[in-house]
Amino acid sequence: MAERIFTLDDLTSVRSVCGCLTCKLSAVFADHLTDLRTGYPGTVTPLGHRGAAPGTTAVPHFLTVRVGDAHVDIVVWEEMRPDQLRAWLPAAEARARLPQLAARIPLLVRIRQALRAGTFTPSGPTGATLASGGRYPSFRFLVEHWPQIKKEFTP
Repeated sequence: MAERIFTLDDLTSVRSVCGCLTCKLSAVFADHLTDLRTGYPGTVTPLGHRGAAPGTTAVPHFLTVRVGDAHVDIVVWEEMRPDQLRAWLPAAEARARLPQLAARIPLLVRIRQALRAGTFTPSGPTGATLASGGRYPSFRFLVEHWPQIKKEFTP
């Protein structure tokens, strides 16, 4: 699936907890995820300004917003219950990497920018998956393929 590029116009009709840009972006991305996820347990819950509730996990998502001719990477957060996290990221070893990578957002944004600019192309199945257009460098993709990406990417 190709990456959805959002524009500021996407924010005009979205309902959010408050009217700030963060909450509107979180709400529009939550709507997008809701449309994509079939068989997902429960609803997509954007975090906005609050932290994750006890027993849940705060999961970052990257969305790309076109502003003029530029693409800007924005981070929004989703709250997931344990069953939702397992459904979204089935591999236990990938789930174990999630906290470490959630703490490295600036590096992950640089990787996304390098992939978009064509200055970094991972080898092997990771690179082939991106080249096929079947996946894009979402947070989930980076978590799933982190061992290969970490080995090859030099900031």
